[in-house]
Parts: sequence; structure tokens; C-alpha cells
Amino acid sequence: MRRFILLAAVALALIPAAGQSQMREPPRLPQPQRGAPAPGGEITERMIMTPPQGWQIHGSSSNQNSITKQLFPPGQNPESWSEMMAVQILADPKADPREYIQRIVEASRTNCEASGPSPVSETQTNGYPVATMTVTCTKGRKTGLGGLVAVKAIRGTAAMYVVQRIWRGQAFERNEIAPAPPDMLQEWASFLRNVSACDTADSARHPCPK
Repeated sequence: MRRFILLAAVALALIPAAGQSQMREPPRLPQPQRGAPAPGGEITERMIMTPPQGWQIHGSSSNQNSITKQLFPPGQNPESWSEMMAVQILADPKADPREYIQRIVEASRTNCEASGPSPVSETQTNGYPVATMTVTCTKGRKTGLGGLVAVKAIRGTAAMYVVQRIWRGQAFERNEIAPAPPDMLQEWASFLRNVSACDTADSARHPCPK
């Protein structure tokens, strides 16, 4: 299964704070339409997530509109991996999370012998629209491996924030469940529940952790 990486020249920083990591986009991104910017015009919106322990960034790509960081667990890298995470910030506050997720489904149908998307779940997280979904890939046309992707897309007021957890391993049949480790899937669910966005200038609607 191919890695779903957007072409991503904004800077992305992983900044440990109070046991969490905050991903912040720099002032070059469009100003939020809601929420006051900080003095000097700094974007005050943040993506909040806690990377799994020991995971490291081993790749990035960027362009004028977006940036992607790839993270891998200990002992894995872009050349040899069974699990990875892609974290993306898209400088388009009007982007639709559901439409973004649908592109992942379309990519899986192109690159897999058979793909199995779950229904899209749409909700609100900390006052922001959110879409989540999983997609299975029975066998990648190029890799010969099976795969599973869980994605969460958050539409902020300054940008859209996306996290994808990706597994690849033994191929499986269309009517089978992806043979991903159950404990890994439990960790994915817990991790994605805690991915969110906040705005330091709009604590009434989008409070940040203290």
C-alpha cells in the first residue's frame, strides 16, 4: 500500500509542552477568519498531539500550501517499516475533511487489489469539524503487502490538520479482516481520540490544554 503523502513551505515544529506536542504553523499561513491573532499577527491556532513514545521524524515534504512529516517507531524508517504516521498541515481553512478523506479512498482503490473503506464519521472536537475513517488494502499492487489506514482530519480556522496512522503487513483476502495486531489498533484508537486543535486567542470556543 502506498504511503498517502501530500506534497507538502510552511514550517512545522514539534514542541513538547506539558507532556504534549504542539504543531504550530508560522505566520505565512492565512490568518484565521475567527479568533483574534496574537500581537504581531502570529497564528494562534495549534494542532495538539502526543507522538507515541520513541517515535522519530524520518522524512518531510513541503510546498507553498502544505507540509507533511513522517514519523516511525523505534527501529523502523522509510526504507523498512510496518507502521508509520503522517502528520499534515494544509494552509486552506476552507478545506473539507470529508473530501480529503475521500481522496484517500480513491487512492486505495487505485493502488490496491481491493480496498475496504469504513463509513466516514463526522463530529466536533474542541469546537472544530472533524472527519475520521479507516481504509483496508488487501494487497498493494506494487508492494504485494496488505495495509490499513486510520485517518483523522480537523478543519481549523487557519488550516486543516490531518493525522494518518498506517500499517502494512501480510496480504489478505477481500472477505478477511486485516491481520494487524489488536493491541496496535487499540493504541491507534486511543491516540486518535486525543488528536485535536486549539486556539490560544479563542479559549471560549477552542481552549488549549493548560
